Amino acid sequence: MRKFFDYSWLKDVTIGTTGTIIGIILTFGITYYLDNKNQRSMADKTVMLTLHNLDSAIDNMESLINEMQQHDSIYARAMSLMPDSIGIMGSDSLQMIINNFGSYRIHITDNSTKQIFSSSFEVWQYLDDAKVVGRIGNCYSILSSCDKEYNRIADLKQKTFQSYIEGGMPDDYPTTEAAAEALLCRSDVRYILHMHNSSITLLSTLINIARQLNERNKEVLGIPQHELDEIGNLLDQQPSELITGQ
Repeated sequence: MRKFFDYSWLKDVTIGTTGTIIGIILTFGITYYLDNKNQRSMADKTVMLTLHNLDSAIDNMESLINEMQQHDSIYARAMSLMPDSIGIMGSDSLQMIINNFGSYRIHITDNSTKQIFSSSFEVWQYLDDAKVVGRIGNCYSILSSCDKEYNRIADLKQKTFQSYIEGGMPDDYPTTEAAAEALLCRSDVRYILHMHNSSITLLSTLINIARQLNERNKEVLGIPQHELDEIGNLLDQQPSELITGQ
């Protein structure tokens, strides 16, 4: 029987349409997979940078606390010899006390990683353990409190020293012993020395907590310390290699 209608075109169209739909699905599926993979990678990198930043900030604060402890030992020694026997310490140690009050350490805090972590949607989306985010937030809060306390003591010392030199510069005194005695006999200096010692105890306690929280996050996330340390090596070459041009 003669065929008046040829349905072969419908088969071709169906195959072509099905192929197009499969192609679209695969294209969007692969794109979605790659997007997710890239977002996950960005989240992992952000977390790594954050933990490294916290490591560095904790290390820096611990160094400042160690320095405070060294100064505190000298202060305690001087006060135990006040006023009659302070000369036993020697001019160098007494000059160090005066310099400690008169100098101001610039303490720079890098908050860029904290801001990136706080505003990164990928991190909040891909971190399965909410406690990790909580511990990171607590670390930054503790470090902020440490910075404020450290700066508070530093500001007190600066204001007191300014008041002290209004009565004469250290070099105006006949001896270093006389200059140190004039500084240490002040009631505001004695108050600062008391606060200085208390601050060391507070800062040591806080920074120890921050250290434990950060170490716990490394353990939970399975991030080895050497990988975090490698982030700090911003140059692919060693300084000696850069100098020699190797």
